Amino acid sequence: MEPRFKKVTIVGMGFMGASLGLAVKKAKLAREVCGLGRNMDRLKKARSIGAADTVTVDIKSAVTGAELVVISLPVMMIPVMFREIKPFLTKDTPVTDMGSVKGNVCEKTAMFDTNGQFTGSHPVVGGEKTGAASARAELYRGGVCIVAGSSKAKSKSAKAVEGFWKALGMKVMYMTPQKHDAVMAGVSHLPHMAAFALVNANEENVRKKKDAIGTGFKSMTRIAASGGEIWSEIFLMNKREIMKQADRYMAQLGRIRTMVEKSDINGIKKYIEHSKKLRESLDK
Repeated sequence: MEPRFKKVTIVGMGFMGASLGLAVKKAKLAREVCGLGRNMDRLKKARSIGAADTVTVDIKSAVTGAELVVISLPVMMIPVMFREIKPFLTKDTPVTDMGSVKGNVCEKTAMFDTNGQFTGSHPVVGGEKTGAASARAELYRGGVCIVAGSSKAKSKSAKAVEGFWKALGMKVMYMTPQKHDAVMAGVSHLPHMAAFALVNANEENVRKKKDAIGTGFKSMTRIAASGGEIWSEIFLMNKREIMKQADRYMAQLGRIRTMVEKSDINGIKKYIEHSKKLRESLDK
């Protein structure tokens, strides 16, 4: 079977980018996977695990001939990189990203996207590990990818991007960039913020009472092992929505704190049961 693309270029070969390279090669979607980055040692690592056929620090050679470009960089760098690669793209080359923020990214990218080539996307998969050494070919299969835009008015780029993610075994859904950011602020960005805060609130226990820490704390704070470079940028690029969610979270924490303070056992039970039902509904 002929590959869907002659060449796919992945900009940024960290955990997500290298996992994508492995997935593309496993699915035989491209004749060539090219990895572009700024650190040749890291790029060589990605190539050594089979995540890319070729690697380079040269933008022109990486992008020339590519039939799809995927930007896998921290969110503040995505519009910057799009501007840097644009002179070497054909006017029909679709470009997408994997960032966890869409509004700010799509708005800034649109300033340079004279040909309508960029379609923002967000594969809702990942992990707390970083680097190509932790990459997994199966990371994307079975996951959900949110494509920024409307399913009723798909551009040529959006159709190509949708087909790409589906070919990797992902379910694709469309959201406006603004809706995406509002949803992700609650179900992804806030949980990371809360995990970071919970670990820092227990610094003394983590340092001195490690043996007393059970699986509950560890499972709740697994994502606190995520990288600071990536998440600091996400927080700032989606600041408005995250602050709304943080306020809602603190209000809920205040509610149950007040019930505990007043020894309101019935109120606490009802609060927990309501939460239990909501959580169990996620698995149905």
